[in-house]
Amino acid sequence: MGATASSSVGRLLQLLCLVGLCFAVSHQQSDSCSSDGVVVAHLVPFNSSAFRCLTVWKQEDFVLRYKNTGENQWSFILSAPDKGSYVAVGFSGKGLMVGSSALVGWSSGGKGTVKQYYLAGKSDDECFPDKGRLTLFRNKSVVVSHSGRLYLAFQISTDRPQPYLIYAVGPEGNLPSADFTLPMHRTMHSHYFNYTSGLASSSGGSGNGGFPPERKHGLLAMMGWGVLMPLGMMAARYFRRVDPYWLYAHMAIQVVAFLGGIAAVVLGFRLNEDGLKNVDVHRALGIAILAMASLQVMAFLARPDKTSKVRRFWNWYHHNIGRAAILLAIGNIFLGLHIAQEVSAYIVSYGVFVAVWVIAVAAFELNRCYSDDD
Repeated sequence: MGATASSSVGRLLQLLCLVGLCFAVSHQQSDSCSSDGVVVAHLVPFNSSAFRCLTVWKQEDFVLRYKNTGENQWSFILSAPDKGSYVAVGFSGKGLMVGSSALVGWSSGGKGTVKQYYLAGKSDDECFPDKGRLTLFRNKSVVVSHSGRLYLAFQISTDRPQPYLIYAVGPEGNLPSADFTLPMHRTMHSHYFNYTSGLASSSGGSGNGGFPPERKHGLLAMMGWGVLMPLGMMAARYFRRVDPYWLYAHMAIQVVAFLGGIAAVVLGFRLNEDGLKNVDVHRALGIAILAMASLQVMAFLARPDKTSKVRRFWNWYHHNIGRAAILLAIGNIFLGLHIAQEVSAYIVSYGVFVAVWVIAVAAFELNRCYSDDD
């Protein structure tokens, strides 16, 4: 019986040792925001006290610490398990991997390497090292491997970082080559991030950001102000011979354009414009376009009779305010596409529409001139 008890005690001790070993390993490879200021303080080349901290990617155990540490200065520390692969965090204005700039870090032989990459495409040869739109502070970017985790720390110069963060993990045991070519990531994740509240809303892990609200705003504005409103103008100016159907077409098109434009404005005011430039100009032009369109609606409701003496003044006002609104809308749409750094397909598509519209207007105007001469 004594031998049995001794055996039981021995097995219990072995079990306790195994549990302790598992706990130690898991504790080594984990990172907790409660350890902020303890674990990372001596690992990074800047003061990391009072940083906000949150787990941004649970599946890969990514922990992000960040803080606005000065005027136009933001500091970040990304922590992730060290699996012999690179870790990356990219910044995007619209949630797309393509067109974003990313900080990539890895450790090999006890030496850490940090590179900025510009992600021009999804293939290896379209990720360019030492390129990108992030302005980094010199000697403030490091990667440290500590207790089974990688700590990627860096500081960027901006009034507000771009609102979409994109994370990626390289294949295990496959680091970038000697010329810093990145192997295809093993998995990735992105989310919309509010730097003030520290709240993140996932945009999925496919890398395309789904259909972000910025794009919804842009498409509504483009279709309402930039496509339907010019077409409605053409219906009123060049198809009066089909009376009264030109008026019905003009009213229907402009009502739909007005509703689409209002929806775009409402959605635009709800957007987070962090990290985007020239937004104030874009917003002011959008408000001016909305005001002009509203005046057009009110003017139509107060339209005088054709026999009235003030009808010609009303016509001058209605026609010229409408033309000014259309020109402002076209210019503001291109400005918005530039601010959002939208993919070229949208810019080219709308540019083609505007070119065709201008040619059509010119052709109709020439036809009017020749018809008047006859």
